[in-house]
Amino acid sequence: MKAMRSRGLYGQRLGDIFSLKTAPAFATRTLRKTDIAVTEIRCDAENNGLTKPIPREDALLVTLQLRDCPRYDLWLDDKPVTTGPLEAGVTCFYDLRRNPIANSISPFHSLQFYLPLQALNLLADADGKQHVGDFNDNPGHAVNDQTIRGLGYSLLPAFARPNEACQLFVDHVTIALAAYVLQTYGVGEISPLNPIGGLLPRQERLVKELLAANLDGNVSVSQLARLCGLPVTLFSRAFHKSARMAPHQWLPYHRIDSAKDLLRRTKLSLAEIASICGFTSKSHFMRAFMRAESASPAVWRDRSED
Repeated sequence: MKAMRSRGLYGQRLGDIFSLKTAPAFATRTLRKTDIAVTEIRCDAENNGLTKPIPREDALLVTLQLRDCPRYDLWLDDKPVTTGPLEAGVTCFYDLRRNPIANSISPFHSLQFYLPLQALNLLADADGKQHVGDFNDNPGHAVNDQTIRGLGYSLLPAFARPNEACQLFVDHVTIALAAYVLQTYGVGEISPLNPIGGLLPRQERLVKELLAANLDGNVSVSQLARLCGLPVTLFSRAFHKSARMAPHQWLPYHRIDSAKDLLRRTKLSLAEIASICGFTSKSHFMRAFMRAESASPAVWRDRSED
C-alpha cells in the first residue's frame, strides 16, 4: 500500500494524543482531497493518564471498543461527563468540535474512525441528504451497534497483516461505515435518491481495465468513481449492480483467474506468478489460491496438464 499522509486526526497524530509510540492506521481518499481514516489505538497499561488537548475540528471520532474498558473519565468543553463501563464491541461517538479529553484508567484497545464533516457532507450530497450539523449520540455511554461492529471487525485482518491489506477493501469498509453513521446518527432530513442503474458498458470496461492493471489493489474507490464521472457512493452501487459484487471482491477473483492462466500456459515459478498477480508474497498467493480452489497452485497446475 502507498505511504499514508497524516493530515487529520489519525495514525501517529492520534497516537500522540494518547501518548502511544505506535498507532497503525489506514486512510481513504474520498472526494476533493478529503481523508477518512481508521486507527488502531492500544494501551495495555493501567492509568495511562489524560489525553493531550485536541485542536477543535469539524470532525467525528467513532470509537469501536475491542476490549472491555471498565473505568475512564471524560470531559467535553472542559466539563465532566457521566460515563459508564465500555464492553468489547460497543461504539462511542466523539465530536471533535467539543474538545473531548479522556482520563485513561483501565487499559484500552479500540479502532478509531476519523470522519471529517466535509467528507460526510460529500456523501450526503451524493445521496440527496442534507448536510449533517449534529449527531444523535451520548459520548459518555456506548451504543451496541452491530453494523459498526461488523464493519470494524472486518478490518482486523488488515491491521494484523498490513502488507497484505487491500486498499479497495479498506475504502469499501470505511466509506460504508461513514455512510451508515451519516444515515443513522446524523441529524438532518433525508430526501429520496433518484433510481440508478448499473454502469454503462464503457464505464464497466474502463473500471475493470484499471483494476486489472493494479492487481496489487493499489487503487482507490475514488479513482474508479472519477473514471466514471460518478460520486463515490453512486459508483459503488452502480458497480455492484453491474458486476454483482463490490470492486474489492472482484479484484481477488481476477487475481486468481490471472494466476490460473499463468499456471496453465507458462512455466513461471510460483513466486514470479505471485508478484505478477499482485500478491504480496508466495505464501500469500498460496493461501489465497487454496481458499479459492481447494488445491495448491502446484497441484492445480499438475491437474491442468493432464
